[in-house]
Parts: sequence; structure tokens; C-alpha cells
Amino acid sequence: MKILVVGAGATGGYFGARLQQAGHEVTFLVRTGRAQQLADEGLVIKGYQGTFSIRPKTLTADELNDASWSLIILAVKHPHLAQVIKEIRPAVSENTYILPILNGIDHIAALQHHYGDRVLGGLCQIYATLNAKSEIEQLTPLHRVSFGALSPQQQAAVTTLAQQLEGVNFTLNVSADIASEMWEKYLFLSTLGAATCLARADTQRILSTSYGAQYIENLYTEVLSILSAVGYRQRPKVVNQLLTTLLDNKTPLVSSLYRDVMAGNVSESRAIIGALVERAETHQLAVPVLRACWVQLQCVSA
Repeated sequence: MKILVVGAGATGGYFGARLQQAGHEVTFLVRTGRAQQLADEGLVIKGYQGTFSIRPKTLTADELNDASWSLIILAVKHPHLAQVIKEIRPAVSENTYILPILNGIDHIAALQHHYGDRVLGGLCQIYATLNAKSEIEQLTPLHRVSFGALSPQQQAAVTTLAQQLEGVNFTLNVSADIASEMWEKYLFLSTLGAATCLARADTQRILSTSYGAQYIENLYTEVLSILSAVGYRQRPKVVNQLLTTLLDNKTPLVSSLYRDVMAGNVSESRAIIGALVERAETHQLAVPVLRACWVQLQCVSA
């Protein structure tokens, strides 16, 4: 399959490299500096069970004039989304589907405004980072992509894409309810991001303190109340399991938001936490802990 991966950071680089490894025709849409770096050094993946490298094909936005892509995977941070929506226009045809694997939920409406039913629902789950050499390090065995139809008209295309993507070296899940899965990832990651950013610690350290568990539970309840008010239909078994994971004191969890904030990098704090606080205000919901986190993030985030 001919695939355009937008972004070659920890997420886009990892899954794009795995797709190329599986024999797909993959091209990365990147900035000029990243294109030169990849041309000079290649793309190195330090996978959890072994290291491999590829020589990636790259394009920059001004070179993008081919609309024969079967799939465009968006793996950028929210601050870059508006620009990317414009940049990919020459690549989108009536035979192209767009699979965003961003955090949050608001990007779906933004993409659908421009590309309508070409936009699928999707998410990824991976703990990976770029090291000082710009190599991608996979930090845990988890490497999963879920995608699915957002309308009945997309179902046949989703089935076809799933068949074409068989054999990739990561977990690929075709979801019958991708919208719920996206809400639930948002619930988990926004709670995790808010809890760790405000406390400046991982969940294991938080849970070792007095009232640490109550602190995480309060944040979780606040976020869940917001998402339920704006459209998420709770699946109790999943909701309970996500909270159990957050309260597991055997595993120190942090989010990509926490890593970006602590490193002083551009973060998704406005798209993830700020957007939640705004929704809470609209629906007159009391979210004092989440609001405190948003105040702090506005003071320290890039």
C-alpha cells in the first residue's frame, strides 16, 4: 500500500518504519531540517525487542504534488494540526483515507470540516521517545494502532485497509466503536497528564503520598464528567478498568504531555487540558483540580 506518514517523530517515525519494514511503500512528510537529518543518518528504531533502521523516503510540503496515496497517517502534535490540514491538500484524492492518531478528540471535527468522509477514527498507544541522537526508543512492549469507521459509508474501506495492513509488526485493531475508544483514551491520558504535570511526579510517586489516590480519583471524576457532558457514552467496565490502571502503585506512569512539559518542549496542553476546562465552563461543571492544573500549565508550558 502507498502510505504517507505526516511526521517522523517518536510516534510517526515508529509506526511508519514498521509499515515500511512490512513491505509497504511509505513516505514521510517532514520539515526540511528533519528531511536532511533522515537522509544523512536514516531512521533508527530501538525497539523493545531489538534495533533496526530504515532509509526513509521523505517529502517536504512544497514537494507534495502526488494524490495517489491510499492512506495518510497523521502523527503530529496539535499545535501543528492547522498547518498540516492545509499542507496535505494536494495529497488527498477521492481514493485517499486520512487516519489521525493524535491525542484528544477535537482534531476529528477540524479534519472533517476540510476532508469530510475521508477521515477515519483512530488512535495509537505507545511509549516511545526521541533520544539525543534522534533515534526512536520504544520504552515498553506496547505498540498498538486502532482504527475504525466514523460513518457506515466508511465500513467497506476500513475492511479493505485492514486486509491490506495484515502482517505489520505492531498490534493492529479494527474497532467496531472507534469513537468510544478515542473518548476513553482522552479520558485516560488527560487525567494522567493533569495528575503528573500538577504534581510534577509519576503516578507511583503520587500514590505513595497522603491523599495521592484521592487526588487522582478526583481528577478522573472531573474529566469524566466533562466528557460525558459533551458526548461520551460511558462504558462502565472500561471506565472502571482505566481508573484501576491509574491507581496501580506498582507501575510508574507518565504521559507525553508530562515529558514535553518537563523538557520545556512545545506541548499539547492547550488542546488537551485547556480544551477540557473550556468545556467545563460551557457546561457549568466544577473542576477545581483540573483548573489548577491548567493555570500551572499556562505558566510553564512552551
